[in-house]
Amino acid sequence: MRLTTPDCWDRLTDATFGVLGTVDAAIGVHLVPVVFAVSGETLAVPIDTVKPKASSRLRRITNLEQDSRASLLVDHRSSDWEQLWWVRADMTFVGSVDPDAWLPDLGERYPLYASTNSVATVITFTIDSLSGWQALGPHEADTVT
Repeated sequence: MRLTTPDCWDRLTDATFGVLGTVDAAIGVHLVPVVFAVSGETLAVPIDTVKPKASSRLRRITNLEQDSRASLLVDHRSSDWEQLWWVRADMTFVGSVDPDAWLPDLGERYPLYASTNSVATVITFTIDSLSGWQALGPHEADTVT
């Protein structure tokens, strides 16, 4: 069953993890698990200093500089397939920004990001559209025993 746009927004803003999809001109779709924060119609993905990285020049940033299209998928998985749902945000890359403006939101959602210098930069997106699906309608889920 399709989710309404307000339901998609609720599930997106409540989710704590997602999979970011960008386009690599040579190999196609590039997927990476990410954390994020949402403010209005802007979604922000931190590039942190908490986890080790092979390089500070991440493929997702290179991809976005060449093709600004991106998608973020958040979902709920369960062995009870009647509880499954997903939301996809189709987005446009805006740019990399100083993390200071996003640290309060990120630190509240992810305690490791509350400390100074835990985030090197934040890549931001405009959310262009949302779509979603769930296995059962909201009233159907309430009546399942």
